Amino acid sequence: MGQRYDPAAVNTFLQVADYYLVAHALAHGYTVVTHEKAAPSTKIIKIPNPCIALGVKVMTPFEMLRRERAKFVLG
Repeated sequence: MGQRYDPAAVNTFLQVADYYLVAHALAHGYTVVTHEKAAPSTKIIKIPNPCIALGVKVMTPFEMLRRERAKFVLG
């Protein structure tokens, strides 16, 4: 990634499932769905930042629901 992150931010990112989620999406051509928004901070790595850097598609849950044309029906 072109952005230089603090070592603590990288360490935190690698200790949680976020890195695996991004890597899995990259390896299989999936889209990552998250509420997080990309941030220019070097102190924390938000999921969309590495997705953008690696060319992984990312969208919000609401965008996914619209794209999939989800319908919620009360019975």
